[in-house]
Amino acid sequence: MSERWNATRPWQPLTFTFTSPSMPDATTNATQPALLFVPDISGFTQFVQATEIEHSRHIIEELLEKLIDANVLGLQVSEVEGDAILFYRFGNPPTAEEFFQQVQEMFVNFHGHLRLYETQRICQCGACSSAQKLTLKVVAHYGQITQSHIKEHVKLFGQDVITVHRLLKNDIAHHEYALFTQTLEKEWPQGTTPSWAKREEGIQEYDVGKIVYGYVPLALLHELVPEPRAEDFSIPGVTVPAFSCEHRVHAPLNLVFEVATDLPKRLHWMQGAKKVEMLNDQVNRLGTKHRCIVDKNSPVMVTSGSSRDNNAITLTETDEKKTMCSVYTFRDEGEGKTHLRIDGFVKNNPVLRILFSLLLKKKLTNWFRASGENLKRYCEEKYKTQQATP
Repeated sequence: MSERWNATRPWQPLTFTFTSPSMPDATTNATQPALLFVPDISGFTQFVQATEIEHSRHIIEELLEKLIDANVLGLQVSEVEGDAILFYRFGNPPTAEEFFQQVQEMFVNFHGHLRLYETQRICQCGACSSAQKLTLKVVAHYGQITQSHIKEHVKLFGQDVITVHRLLKNDIAHHEYALFTQTLEKEWPQGTTPSWAKREEGIQEYDVGKIVYGYVPLALLHELVPEPRAEDFSIPGVTVPAFSCEHRVHAPLNLVFEVATDLPKRLHWMQGAKKVEMLNDQVNRLGTKHRCIVDKNSPVMVTSGSSRDNNAITLTETDEKKTMCSVYTFRDEGEGKTHLRIDGFVKNNPVLRILFSLLLKKKLTNWFRASGENLKRYCEEKYKTQQATP
């Protein structure tokens, strides 16, 4: 493998080795012709905060899954390492039409997910706020490879595997492009280009020799990326106030908001919390479902809304049964202080209002008040630690 493929990241990269259950303990297949296809994600800066590192990891994982889901060529995954995937396919090379269709599918899936993420995100950390700037390039080559099987593990070897990784470093000026070598396009009609891009030529000298290739910029494919469908996760008619509590936190608004919206961190401040189950997304956004387990009746909550103005942010969560919601309002009071208000609302239903008043109101009021105090203490301690750290 090339140095590029083993490059380290500020977060520990997710690495898969894809397996075949019926392989013998140690055999090596004969050399075979194969397509090597590498989509590569670029654009994240080097983050230093723990939240940004964790969120960048989850975002990249989601995008890699979208690329794998967009596989229309019958590609096999050899390895996923960091922010790129090594795909391969034995047999004849794809036609030009098949190749460019594969590139288009992956590009549209990739940027479609980023557009959806941008409409749903609530986190303001560096990783989440810059995710929309991520870019995609594809490098493809056709050559001879050897597939080695050691116990259940599969590994690709050969100079052409090295070549496709070397090609990830090139002099192409575009941020997003699809590169294809002469050996891949050998049977294509001369000068082949897709309808959405103009073909360009390149040549690069590497330690494996001089490589001639063609490439097409992908910028025009942005026009094919659909706008995300807006989803309403709120509950209509949840207008009856149920409880309210207020806290003044000696910590900046962004810090308090980050802690409150980082769902796994709720173990540090949600009163009596024993475990936090993330039920769909790993990064909190609109539509994220989680369950903060306090007892056997702990409800599944959905992140249903968020808004921001010059000095305040709101976060709304509703229970999955759509009977009540809680609204957190974080207001900047200046000088590193935040006013936190937690309000609960129930549906405007007479029976539900009576049952809530008799059975839940006092319990939930006390629970949210205690949780708010815990959040206040946790954020203040975290802020003091940050200030004391040089």
